[in-house]
Amino acid sequence: MKQLQVIDCQTNIPLQPLKKIEIYSFFDPFCKESFELKSILRKLQIEYNQYVEIKHILLPTLRILTKCQAQSTTEDDNIALAYKAAELQGRKKAAMFLRFLQNETMTKNDIITRDLLMQSAEKANLDLDTYAEDIRSTHVTNSLKIDQHIAREMEVSMSPTLVFFNENYEDDGLKVEGVQPYAIYTYILNELIDMDIEKELPPALLDYIAQNKLVSAHELEIIYEWPAKILERELKKLKLMSKIEEVTYLDTKYWQLKSSS
Repeated sequence: MKQLQVIDCQTNIPLQPLKKIEIYSFFDPFCKESFELKSILRKLQIEYNQYVEIKHILLPTLRILTKCQAQSTTEDDNIALAYKAAELQGRKKAAMFLRFLQNETMTKNDIITRDLLMQSAEKANLDLDTYAEDIRSTHVTNSLKIDQHIAREMEVSMSPTLVFFNENYEDDGLKVEGVQPYAIYTYILNELIDMDIEKELPPALLDYIAQNKLVSAHELEIIYEWPAKILERELKKLKLMSKIEEVTYLDTKYWQLKSSS
């Protein structure tokens, strides 16, 4: 794992090396707990951006891959292949692709279709021609095989599961199954980094909603840790300014940028 080095600008003397923690996030695209965990992972990425690198891995168990195959009619609407095709254009874009896709499938109970995948790919700024070609290539099937090997090596069998690694490859990874309180994950990071950590602040509320397209009040509570009344007041301000609008899917309220008329 690469180790970043911090330099004192005045003395040009290297300061204490900045440790990086790798987090392998194994997920099931059909699992609501995996969908819920994304808010916690997003908060970790924001607060510990310079200390962590998160690698999202579709858990390639036989059950999950069988379900991916069962809901699809061709390679074009197989979510396992779709995610791996998106990943060929970068992990960040693949993560956004997955987020937009889950926003549709989890919140609206939609069935995954080729059109839905292409819409998510477009929102994630993927090269659509390349994506459409990659989803049918042997690269994605080979990539799934690699993920299967990684899952076996780390003895991961349930979703969601996070595995934390410090910069010492000889140390075993620390595996955390299911969705745990945020404080559990921050405790692990602090123990692994073992140095004073200066956490970063989240972006402005409107910017966060703009970046993530569709967010629930629950996600915003996790990200900002504001009292419910304060969060409600700030959302109401943005709504009155016609910046955002409230939508409801499956009895859950979400916020998004106000659509232009």
